[in-house]
Amino acid sequence: MAPCETWDNAILACEVQTADQHFPMLISTKRIAPGEGNTWFIKVHGTEFSAEFSTKYPKTLRTMTYRSGRPQSWETLDIGYASAYPAITGGIFEFGFSDSILQMIAAFCDELVYGADLRQPFGCATPEETALHHRVLTAALESEKTGQVVRLS
Repeated sequence: MAPCETWDNAILACEVQTADQHFPMLISTKRIAPGEGNTWFIKVHGTEFSAEFSTKYPKTLRTMTYRSGRPQSWETLDIGYASAYPAITGGIFEFGFSDSILQMIAAFCDELVYGADLRQPFGCATPEETALHHRVLTAALESEKTGQVVRLS
């Protein structure tokens, strides 16, 4: 055993308040995770539907729909490769790092040229979203340091 000084491993228990919803959200971040190498994942566990995606298995989407009176079971869908913007890499090939960089540049150019009328359903991260992200992580550091709940205003 050795002491761990990796301060950016965190589990954040949050409450989200929007104009029409209030719900709990658990955010787990791990800079170092055993058995993982640059893996990003998202897990959404809802009351009617759940979904999971990991860059470790980039062609796989796991979903679960809750059906009354039926057992809960995960379904696995092989989603294959389809880029948001047309690319020279064909659908039968594996999506790679260079493809992801080109997709990010295309998304930026799309939003730059078309503004709110861009061709994709989601825009690039905004400065306001980035600032909020920093506020959440700063609150997590403060909470770890003081052992108290830190509220975002």
